[in-house]
Amino acid sequence: MADTQENIENTTVWTNWSGNQVAQPAEVVEPADAGQLQALLKTAPDPVRVVGAGHSFTPIVCTDGTLVRLDRMGLVHSADSEKKTAWVNAGARLKDLSPALEADGLAFRNLGDINAQSLAGAISTATHGTGEKLACLSAETLAFRLLTAGGDVITVSREEDRDVFEACRVSLGAIGILIEAEIQLVSPYNLHRRTWAEPLGVILSAARTRWQSLRNYEFFYVPFSGYGISIAHEETDAPVTPRPESDDDDAVLGLKRARDYAGGDAPSRRDYLTGAFARFEGEDVIGNSWQLLASERNVPFNEMEYHLPEETALDALQEVITYIERERPEVFFPIEVRKTAGDEIWLSPFSGAGRISVAVHAFAEDEYDFFFSHIEPIFRRAGGRPHWGKLHSLRYRDLCDLYPHFERFCDVRRRMDPKGRFMTPYLRTLFEPEA
Repeated sequence: MADTQENIENTTVWTNWSGNQVAQPAEVVEPADAGQLQALLKTAPDPVRVVGAGHSFTPIVCTDGTLVRLDRMGLVHSADSEKKTAWVNAGARLKDLSPALEADGLAFRNLGDINAQSLAGAISTATHGTGEKLACLSAETLAFRLLTAGGDVITVSREEDRDVFEACRVSLGAIGILIEAEIQLVSPYNLHRRTWAEPLGVILSAARTRWQSLRNYEFFYVPFSGYGISIAHEETDAPVTPRPESDDDDAVLGLKRARDYAGGDAPSRRDYLTGAFARFEGEDVIGNSWQLLASERNVPFNEMEYHLPEETALDALQEVITYIERERPEVFFPIEVRKTAGDEIWLSPFSGAGRISVAVHAFAEDEYDFFFSHIEPIFRRAGGRPHWGKLHSLRYRDLCDLYPHFERFCDVRRRMDPKGRFMTPYLRTLFEPEA
């Protein structure tokens, strides 16, 4: 699961993981340390954008200027086992940081559905997992070292340059280049993972209670089936048990086969899927937290995810399901539903209160215009805020209405990058009213 980069006739062509975003940067740079990055930035053509795993579905990093990769700048730079904190390379991948932190007796408090992203990318877009009492990854940040548009390396925290720190916690890379991040961590822990299938009605009636009682709970609804898969994790001191190799990708391809087999015949498709659910065995395993929380997703898709107030979310979900099962027979990817605790970060979609996240996916080879024409209006009527790295159509005025501190963020951005070195045409539509 990664972005791609090719050199074709001396032209670098970059695409994101799903292939829906393409860029031709004039330069791609991969510094080994902050000093090299400073030197490169002096002559780098603008706009300057940093790329991680390329798992955003919006053109956040697309540039015809300079694309920066921070993969060579290490993993864990220092760790404090007493405070449970560490300074790490912000460009490192979560899947690489987790075992490195474990060697220092540390672990992330929570992780999302995948761990292929870079830490900076996950922080800058408020990437989240699930858990009513567990906040997004950005809320675990304590300080940053960043390279400013003017070429200075500065350290910001709650105690030092508080406004810049708050803006960096969810920034889409518009404040500066995050070189290092200090993260609040916990001791390594094991989880008891259970997955099971049940009718959608049972899931919806139990979901709120499960979020309240379980450390991590989420569910995936399979369109046209009437069934979903629930996933629960609880901390445990019990010994690790063997875990079969994941068959998630095979399961998704099986859903595609069901679609292709039944076409637009919903009853035939439902019968096919009902038989598959009858054979579903689920999981009941105990293992290391970072190995169980995140999964591999190798069947490419495009995604729209909105974070909805608890009181409107499940009604909006049912409206989305009704539309898809009435009008979109090509959809076969499951709809993912999670819950995340609230925080006070300026651009966090969870700022002010916890929210329920609903994510709709389309196979990478299929059209997804209906996300914007039919799904997004449902989410917006429900008071939703979009995931920053996933498909949405919102612009500056829309975002001002959704985020009480939005203009405060934009003021810091203008102060930190007055010449717009980190700004692309897409980012201007988000952060500049005249765009």
